[in-house]
Amino acid sequence: MTLSATLRRPAVRTALLLLTFGFIGWALYDQWAAVKVAARSIDIQWPWIAAASAMVLVTYTVLIQSWRMLLAGWGGHLPYPKAAQIWTVANLGRYLPGKVWSIGALGVLAAREGVSGVAAAGAAVLGTLLNIGAGFAVAVIFGADLLDAVAPGLRSVSVAAAVLFVAGVAVLPFVLPKLLGSFSRWRGLPLATQQLKSHEVWAAAFINTVAWVGYGVAFAWFSRGVSSGVAADPVLFTAVYAASYLVGYLVLFAPGGVGFREVALTTLLVAAGVAGQGDAAVLAATSRVWLTFLEVLPGLIGLALMSPTERRGLKATEKGEPGAR
Repeated sequence: MTLSATLRRPAVRTALLLLTFGFIGWALYDQWAAVKVAARSIDIQWPWIAAASAMVLVTYTVLIQSWRMLLAGWGGHLPYPKAAQIWTVANLGRYLPGKVWSIGALGVLAAREGVSGVAAAGAAVLGTLLNIGAGFAVAVIFGADLLDAVAPGLRSVSVAAAVLFVAGVAVLPFVLPKLLGSFSRWRGLPLATQQLKSHEVWAAAFINTVAWVGYGVAFAWFSRGVSSGVAADPVLFTAVYAASYLVGYLVLFAPGGVGFREVALTTLLVAAGVAGQGDAAVLAATSRVWLTFLEVLPGLIGLALMSPTERRGLKATEKGEPGAR
C-alpha cells in the first residue's frame, strides 16, 4: 500500500489529526503565560495588514503564471483565468493529510481542459519540487546564520538542500523526457507533444524564488500590522517564513502544516532575537488565521464556479479512484 493510500484511511487520518492537535496543545500550554502577556499589546494596524494581503495575492498570480509556463513547455496551454481557478482550488489540498491531493487535482483538472496527461502531471509535480527547492535556497541565502542559531548543523543541511536544488534544476531537462516517457507508457497516456527546455525550468525556478521573497515581505508587513513589539526586518522575515513554511509542508500528515509551522515560526523568531516568546507565539497564531483565509477563500470561489462534472473529478482524485486519472 502506498503512503498516499495509507494516509487516506479514516483510522490513520484520525490518529494523525489527534497527534497534531496534541502537539498544538502541548505547544500552547508551554507558552500560555507569555502569550497572555503579549496578547495585551496587540495593536492592529489595518493598512499594513491590507498591504500584506495584497502582496500575498500578487504572489499567487506569479506562481500561477509559473505553472502555466511549465504546462506550455510540454505543449499544454490554459487561459490564465482557467489556470487561476484550477490552481486556487488545488491549493485547498494542502489542508488534507498527505498534501498529495493538491498535486493530483492540478493534473486532473488541467487534463479535463484538454491538456495532455503527461503535461498536466509533469507540471504539477515539477512545480511543487521547484517551489520546495526554491524555499530552501531562500532560507539559506536570507538566514544562514539564523539556522545555526536554532540548531547546530541546520545551516549545513539547508545549504546541501539548496545545492541539490540548483543541481536538480540543471539536470531536469535531460532527465524528465525519459521519466515522462516511462510514465506515459505505464499509464497508457500519449507522449507530450514537446519537451520542456532548460531556460523554461530556470525561469520557473526564478519565479518561485521571487514568490518566496514576496511571501516574506508580506509576512513582515503583517507583523507590523499586528504588533509594534516585533522588529519586522523583511530580509530576516523572508528566511523565517520560508523555513517555517517548509517545516509545515514537509510534515505530511498535518493538514496545512498546522501546529508544526507555528512552532517552527515561533522558534525562529525568538532565535533571531526579533521577538519574545509571547510576541512570536501571537504572531504565529494570527498569521495562521490570516494566511488560511487568503488560501481558502480563492479556492472556495473557484470551487463554486466549477461544473458538477469537475467537482466529481475532484472527489475521485481525493479518493484515489481510477476516474481521477
